[in-house]
Amino acid sequence: MRILLHTEEYLPTALACAIRMDVFASRLRALGHEVTVLAGSNNLDHSKKNDRPAGVIYAPTIKMRKKTTVMRLLSNLSFAVSSVCCAVGAGKFDVVITTSPPPLISISGWLIAKLKGAKLVYDVRDIWPDVALEMGSFSEGGLACRVFRSISDFMYRKADLITTVTPGKVQSIRAKLAENVRDKVRLISNGYDLRNDAEATDETAVEKYGLRDRFTCVYIGNVGLAQGLESLLEIAAKTKHRDVQFLIFGNGAEKDALESQAKERGLNQVRFCGNLPHAQVAPVLTHAQISYIPLKSEKMKDSVPTKLYESLALGCPVLLAAVGDAADLLAASGLGRSVSPDHMEEIVAAFDEMVEHYDTIGQNRRTAMQMIREKHSRQSAVLELEAELQKLCGEKTKGEALQ
Repeated sequence: MRILLHTEEYLPTALACAIRMDVFASRLRALGHEVTVLAGSNNLDHSKKNDRPAGVIYAPTIKMRKKTTVMRLLSNLSFAVSSVCCAVGAGKFDVVITTSPPPLISISGWLIAKLKGAKLVYDVRDIWPDVALEMGSFSEGGLACRVFRSISDFMYRKADLITTVTPGKVQSIRAKLAENVRDKVRLISNGYDLRNDAEATDETAVEKYGLRDRFTCVYIGNVGLAQGLESLLEIAAKTKHRDVQFLIFGNGAEKDALESQAKERGLNQVRFCGNLPHAQVAPVLTHAQISYIPLKSEKMKDSVPTKLYESLALGCPVLLAAVGDAADLLAASGLGRSVSPDHMEEIVAAFDEMVEHYDTIGQNRRTAMQMIREKHSRQSAVLELEAELQKLCGEKTKGEALQ
């Protein structure tokens, strides 16, 4: 098959969407398919002319010099327009896969598929505007809510196949569709990237923050609205275990406010460490005693943070402030505790319990690591995607062809 991946984020940017799309591209190529990636030029460091992956077209995109709503919209819209122009001369395709968020680029993915006479796959990582309503960023009936719902509904109607990343999201999207077309929604889950196991690691952060010497709780990821990291400050303030250090790795819209709160409350055991280079993630999670993974609200039942797969795959016990799909995954692994993010006192109690019974919880390390690698890898998810694409295009899978 000739496949176009339409995604604003791609390598060399090391964001979650970029890495997911790179796994799609690399694995589908390894399976014998011709894959072209159409991504935004914002991903490039223009000072490094040779730092460009093969098989990628970078469409001109307005750079976000400040992370404001207006700049984000301009960046999204510029990619939406320029990607259609770049696709015109990119050749023929059997399938166009467009991924959301950002939802504003979805319409251009549909237009490209229509121009190319290709099947359209709508890859949904977060359901808009539902996720914004769950976080309290939108109000039902507001202009932004109505615009994003119109875009999503249009894409659900026009897509030949809809893929999404959790069982809860499959159910949510199917509920939005007429009964006779619900079967076009398929689970292609997120997961652990098995390529991480072969990559070189760097223990700089382990040494710098003394992870070998102190009981450490870490958070690694975006420090934004969806994470609800105020709860980590509450744990630090209320835990019985004052000798535990809390390390927050990452940047985002809430970082400065949280750092100010921590200083005002005298939480000296909480440290904001900035972004963590990818090569240092595995050593930090390997040496940390607890990985804290929160969501802002228990309404976000169909969300499974990528960092949950990574923490479990590396054998780091997890304290999860979430319910639903993420809690189900953690329960299956046996490596941690989950509590509703809406019950702060229970979160603190669960943290204290994990500190006090750490050795018992850690006995499930090997089982959890094996489970994630065998059942929840991104590579195995691509095999499921390929089978769906083959059915969509009326082709036999490689296994069927050999029978």
